[in-house]
Amino acid sequence: MTAWAPGPFDNEEAADFIEDLTEAPDWRTVIALLEHVSSVTGYLEEPEGEMAVAAAGIVASCVGAGSVLPDTHADLKAALGAPPEGSANLARKALARIVGPASELDETWQEGEDHDAWLTQIAGLQSLLNGQS
Repeated sequence: MTAWAPGPFDNEEAADFIEDLTEAPDWRTVIALLEHVSSVTGYLEEPEGEMAVAAAGIVASCVGAGSVLPDTHADLKAALGAPPEGSANLARKALARIVGPASELDETWQEGEDHDAWLTQIAGLQSLLNGQS
């Protein structure tokens, strides 16, 4: 059975992503994923979207007043240090792509009952990225 809930780390792809990042903390991994998702012009596959939401959650937790990092990964913020300049803007751009057209992740959430809850989670990330808590 796979994990599936609206939070940024509540699915298997995101959980694996943050676990791998915890083992080898490096902003380049986060930024490369956000850049890739932001630049996809065709159909954005669900696994990429899930990992990019997690990456945006990591950036949001490091630039915002609050944190969405799971308790088991709370030390990741210190391990990564300050995010690179422009990372919040890049994360916002990736999130906009994920909830936009031709996004399998958004389509999947639309098919279920929790699309609004998922969009609320995305909006919360956007607020953190904007420096709000």
